[in-house]
Amino acid sequence: MALEIAVLAASAAYAGGVFTYEEPEGLDGRLRPGHLVLVPFGRSGRPEPGIVLRRISGRRPARSQQGDRVENDRARKTVLRSLEEDPILDPPRLEWAAWLSRTYLSPINECLRLMIPSGLIPHREPIYERVSGPTGGGLEHAVAVSFAEQVLLTALAEGPLTQSEVHAVLRDFPMAERRRALQRLLQRGWIRRSWRIGERRLPTLRWVRLKNLPDPGFRLGRNRAVIERRRRLLERLQEAARPLPADWLQAEAGCSAGDLRQLARWGFLELFEQPAWETFDPYPVPEEPPNLTPDQALAWRPIARALEAGRFHAFLLHGITGSGKTELYLRAVAETLRRGKGAIVLVPELALTPQTARRFEARFPGQVIIWTGGQSPAQERALWERVRRRQARVIVGTRSALFVPIPDLGLIVIDEAHDPSYKQDVQPQIPYLLPAYHAVDAALALARRVEAVVILGTATPGVELRHLAERGVLEELSLPRRLRGYRQRLMEQARQFGASLDRFVEVETEALESGLPPVEVVDMRQELKSGNTGIFSRALEKALDQVLRRGQQAILFLNRRGAAPFLFCRDCGHLIRCARCDLPLAEHHHPTRWVCHHCGAVEQPAARCPRCGSRRLKGMGIGTQAVEEAVRKRWPEARVLRWDLDAAPTRATHALIWQRFANGEADVLIGTQVLTKGLDLPLVTLVGVILADVGLGLPDFRAAERTFQLLVQVAGRAGRGLFGGRVILQTYRPDHPAIAAAARYDVESFYRKELAFRKAHGYPPFQRLVRLLYWHADADRAREAAERIGEALRHHLERKEAPPTAMIGPAPCYFSRLRGLYRWHILLRGPDPVAWLRDFPLPPDWRVDVDPLDVL
Repeated sequence: MALEIAVLAASAAYAGGVFTYEEPEGLDGRLRPGHLVLVPFGRSGRPEPGIVLRRISGRRPARSQQGDRVENDRARKTVLRSLEEDPILDPPRLEWAAWLSRTYLSPINECLRLMIPSGLIPHREPIYERVSGPTGGGLEHAVAVSFAEQVLLTALAEGPLTQSEVHAVLRDFPMAERRRALQRLLQRGWIRRSWRIGERRLPTLRWVRLKNLPDPGFRLGRNRAVIERRRRLLERLQEAARPLPADWLQAEAGCSAGDLRQLARWGFLELFEQPAWETFDPYPVPEEPPNLTPDQALAWRPIARALEAGRFHAFLLHGITGSGKTELYLRAVAETLRRGKGAIVLVPELALTPQTARRFEARFPGQVIIWTGGQSPAQERALWERVRRRQARVIVGTRSALFVPIPDLGLIVIDEAHDPSYKQDVQPQIPYLLPAYHAVDAALALARRVEAVVILGTATPGVELRHLAERGVLEELSLPRRLRGYRQRLMEQARQFGASLDRFVEVETEALESGLPPVEVVDMRQELKSGNTGIFSRALEKALDQVLRRGQQAILFLNRRGAAPFLFCRDCGHLIRCARCDLPLAEHHHPTRWVCHHCGAVEQPAARCPRCGSRRLKGMGIGTQAVEEAVRKRWPEARVLRWDLDAAPTRATHALIWQRFANGEADVLIGTQVLTKGLDLPLVTLVGVILADVGLGLPDFRAAERTFQLLVQVAGRAGRGLFGGRVILQTYRPDHPAIAAAARYDVESFYRKELAFRKAHGYPPFQRLVRLLYWHADADRAREAAERIGEALRHHLERKEAPPTAMIGPAPCYFSRLRGLYRWHILLRGPDPVAWLRDFPLPPDWRVDVDPLDVL
């Protein structure tokens, strides 16, 4: 019996990704669609993972999902082995992968790769052994045998070598020469390559159990420091009264693995390993859910009915910031688990994952895992095993968590559904064959196939989401009032801080509501006219004075990193640019350096202008570092934290900064757009937007919408607790529709105006867009390739009878050079531009971005 298999090797995608293999005799009849198998692929026969798509009867050539002939019967190879006892993907997910392939013009194997944890794939390593070779007269006299080949043949005469051992033997030769030597010897038949497939070890975690405590007089080490940390280690274990993970214990007690081994040798500890998905944590009693407010109860009823029906249904939960959307997510997850199904909860940012996970872990202890896409293969395997064994039924994570094949999926929640982070980037280092999916669209497609409920929550729904709701694709639910908190918690805070609850409105026995914080718009043009040339307007400076005097907290938002976004010469006007991007370098401090925010290049500051030699180089504009310096100078007693990519490059540092601010260890938090996303900080009474105009000038039809959403979201960080709050928005364009609407929290007015603009100009949601991108290091070759494809595509569209306005370009991108590559693009616009491209032979070095979020 033949099998159609999607081979998960990256190189397989360029040949369509789907190939026909024979089922081995030992597995005859047992392999079914969704099985993970290992197959020989390519001329080298390298073992590669694959997913069985279907069984094929008869001897006719198989065809791929796209209808292409995938392989000649005479060349069929045989499946090497099955990697799992049962299929790891069910039929609905295989259908979903086919939908991703059709929708985003990506081979189905690339779509399936997103669903397979790398920890499931065994390690494969080539083994080389000598078969024959030049003999007689010595190797040094052999014709056309390079010195590297001689060295390798001599080493192989002693016995077979692995790939790493070959490189060690040829370490004195350049990498290109090593590869040539191997290739030539293989082609001559003098050496043979086979493959060693490693056994997949199930990931384990090392644990520590306390056995005995030492006698009071026992000396735990040679010096005081060693004795102290080992005593601390034993105390932690005694307090826990249960085994603890070794790596956590080492970090907590400040000890080393050597300390653990020594204490184990003395008999005080036992070290052992458990499967990584097993735990000794005593799960706490689940947190009791609060009563719902009338608004929440009204929104909850249709969600509950949809979950009870067990059929596909999609909701747009439009709730203002702080209105209690998360409580409805938690209720929906609880009802899903009660019905024996699983749930996926997506958040837009890595920084938000721990905070969101804590809320869900408190309600569903022991059933939540975090999936962010940045785990090691072993970690992925451990998490996947917990999901597969139904030990974890709730997945919280970024967009990649959507692809975890959780059994019996019943609910998908997407928080901050308007956020652009849910769209997969299209970049030169990312193969075009990887689907440039949007998690919202992909979630709706998956939910239709598994009969799940989808909740898209947001305070600022995008134009496309609102349009889907108006068309009836989504059912819109509203939470129009802000939920400030619950009476018991707020009364405790009031007693602690000596505050009053008089200004709150009681809407139920426990819940208290209040309005959104007022927004004051400051025209910075008038500030300049009155002589204020500083970063802070007089209103913001006075408000910060009050907040710091009262011991409260403030957030200062500026969506721009660094100290100054531009550097130029004050004598000749020369703008300092990145050598790889032709874009301005930004000035950064501590340490002082020039940084490109597009490619990450770092340059040491030059003392003189490269054009005229002047020393008068000046940074212009402001970034978050400049704001931090200004705050420290004006309020030296204030405790200041900065939260941007420079200050928090990793998930751990994101969590640390948020935790420190939430614990009250800082008075002012300065940051970029990460501050706008779902942070609940009840002591923040002031949000200052340093410059609301950032991003408005970009030549992109979504620029106004993106600015509006950022401003409304960051304004919502103020006044979420006991003391209320206010927002001060500084701008040079107070009359711009996005800024004026954001200051009034007027989502409806902004939506109507933006919808009319999109309709008049043929932008989404009235027409769909597909963007084709091309990069090359040579400017002329980039232009020629773009013009050549543009001409061919124009004739193709004429044959399809597409309107003349269907194609825009080719033209250089707005950012015409990035990372040393010249960028050109072509835009297709129409009801279904993807259909025009399905039979167009686009070269593999072009990238396809379906429904792009920007056209820069």
